[in-house]
Amino acid sequence: MRANQTDLWVSETAKDLAIYPKERPYLVGVSGGVDSRVLLQILLDAGFSQLVICHLDHRLRGSESERETDFIRRLARRLRSPIYQEQVKEWPQKLSLETAARQARQHFFARAAKKFGTNHVFLGHHADDQVETFILNILRGTGSIGHAAMKPETGITVDGTQLVFIRPLLGVWKDQIRDFARKRRLQFSEDATNAENRFTRNRIRNLLVPEIERVLGRPFKLNLLRLSQIATEESELLRQLTPDWWELDELPVRDMKTLPVALQRRVIRQWLSRHEISDAGFEEVERIRSMLTHREIAKVNLPSSNCCRRREGKLFIAPQKIRSTPET
Repeated sequence: MRANQTDLWVSETAKDLAIYPKERPYLVGVSGGVDSRVLLQILLDAGFSQLVICHLDHRLRGSESERETDFIRRLARRLRSPIYQEQVKEWPQKLSLETAARQARQHFFARAAKKFGTNHVFLGHHADDQVETFILNILRGTGSIGHAAMKPETGITVDGTQLVFIRPLLGVWKDQIRDFARKRRLQFSEDATNAENRFTRNRIRNLLVPEIERVLGRPFKLNLLRLSQIATEESELLRQLTPDWWELDELPVRDMKTLPVALQRRVIRQWLSRHEISDAGFEEVERIRSMLTHREIAKVNLPSSNCCRRREGKLFIAPQKIRSTPET
């Protein structure tokens, strides 16, 4: 890659970052890998002066995790940046490791936000991550193609804390990030598990994407990245047309029935997200939608031991009742 190409994406990223006041505090997710290390350097070069380095040790890689934790501590000392670190103490049994890890990170950032008085979090997701996420969510059956891709800025509520995740590198490819790190001689740690195929995302990266390119006889990731961007922009248009009923504790059945199907789905998805039920897919949304017109359906089970119920013309979220096993 020629130097002017690197200069171009760095310059474009700096322009995108100009909308964020540089004197405010921000959290930065730093894993120790090349992506987050380059993100941190880009933010420092852009003039952000109150960055808090945030690192969650998942305790999945033994001594390698310990070395990574020490590396980030030394980095924070050298940069004279505040640091917030935690370790995952235990993993929930009923969730996949990937889902549990994502939830652990969200709660971790919520605690960091309360401690440092800021709810904005910079993350190092890049274009390759975007393509892999887009493929993964489509294959899993996401409720909408517009929701299959990550957005440059996403707001969620965790433990009553509003978090804003900012992803400045979504249009930057991994090889461009590595090229920047080489030119700036940045130190970072390599995660050996990225080459392993026990996680779904790794299998998409290491096996599925190369096989698709072999079958097609050409690269396809750029086209898929463009499609994800178009889908995100069209989703934004639909968002502006969507009633804000998802902000209500209970959805009004009669009013919901007057909406086009596409907007019904959007209201339900956003409503579930507001209730921190992030793993609900197309089937759950459709079952809830069926409650609008089928009175005999009064309950739909949801992830995380929740359910959706209907009562007096309203839909509401409630915990599932666990039936006790009778003693013998």
